[in-house]
Amino acid sequence: MKGIPFRFLAWSLLSLALAGCGGGGGDGGLKNKDPGDNDLNTVVAFGDSLTQGNMCSCTPYPARVAGLVGKNVFNTGVGGSLATENVDRTQAAIDRFHPAFMLILYGVNDIIHSQELGAVDEALQGMIDICRQNQVVPVLATYPEPIGDHGAFAPRVLLLNEHIQSIASENGLQCVDLEAEFAADPLLYESDGLHPNDAGTQIMAMAFADLF
Repeated sequence: MKGIPFRFLAWSLLSLALAGCGGGGGDGGLKNKDPGDNDLNTVVAFGDSLTQGNMCSCTPYPARVAGLVGKNVFNTGVGGSLATENVDRTQAAIDRFHPAFMLILYGVNDIIHSQELGAVDEALQGMIDICRQNQVVPVLATYPEPIGDHGAFAPRVLLLNEHIQSIASENGLQCVDLEAEFAADPLLYESDGLHPNDAGTQIMAMAFADLF
């Protein structure tokens, strides 16, 4: 708690009522009551290839969210990137786009590369802290359970999802449960069993859009 301004602590306490990891807010509950110089109509989608959408010959989920909610949603996903190596990129994305909201889906590549869950937790918390220091409302999301060729990673990804849910709860954040949304349905995945296909990408977009 050392060095955290009172207004950030108050924000955390007030947002506890909105915390959870479901399919989305569903009631337009995601608000930013103190955006500062940030744009209330701007959202940044932050993550890896599931955000970038480079593994599917379809429209990535951030662009679909933009069409569903009528906001500018900027895609800053970087394929193959690790949460533990991209905390500083949070500030760069905020400085570039001045979003009022950031959708964070990060950590699966850390699991694939055998990073410790504790290090991923610290990285996600760092992203959250940077958002709050810049008056940006962060949202976390769990990962769809890997299947098929990536099924061997499923146990650790499911454990990562538990950590993501806990971090969201501890910080009073909204959390989109993509694990539950996909329910390991093979019809929602590309052939690698990790990345969403067109139908899965639409599921992701609808779950995030439901927040607004």
